[in-house]
Amino acid sequence: MSWLWFDLCPDPATGTVASARVSDANGTPQGVLCAWASDQDRPTPTAAKVDSRAIDPSGEPGSVSLVLAPDGLYLPFDDPAVAHATRMVLAMSPADVCSTLVDGDDRFRGSLTGTHGDDGRLRYDPFGVLFPAVVLRVEAGILGRMSSPVGPVTQRYGATNPWPWDRFEPA
Repeated sequence: MSWLWFDLCPDPATGTVASARVSDANGTPQGVLCAWASDQDRPTPTAAKVDSRAIDPSGEPGSVSLVLAPDGLYLPFDDPAVAHATRMVLAMSPADVCSTLVDGDDRFRGSLTGTHGDDGRLRYDPFGVLFPAVVLRVEAGILGRMSSPVGPVTQRYGATNPWPWDRFEPA
């Protein structure tokens, strides 16, 4: 799995591979979702890693539930609360996009869950129990589509390797 840097910025940022303005349900601007290549230094102090499949520079508009830990806070990725929220997400109807946001290889900093159609799926976000969640409307230019996992992806082998959900590497 490859990853990108991801953050909610107050203004458009430079050097992004994808970005899109976001607003709340009333149309009030809330900033810009930005993604940067993983081969560069952390582009903002609060940037976190996101699954690269969640990002598409030609992505359609949609809605997201964005969960962000307050500055300086995180949970260990293997914390039982994170594992439980992951299981709850897997029990729900699939979203078009769902990725955790991590700092380093093992610190849960939030999540990105998105849809391109009905945003009813976003009314309850299990990760929103861990840190505050906000539902935002997203303009075209960042929101990708991900295949639904074939099974629960709640285990990791080694800090940098989530258990493969769509294939097993040849032996």
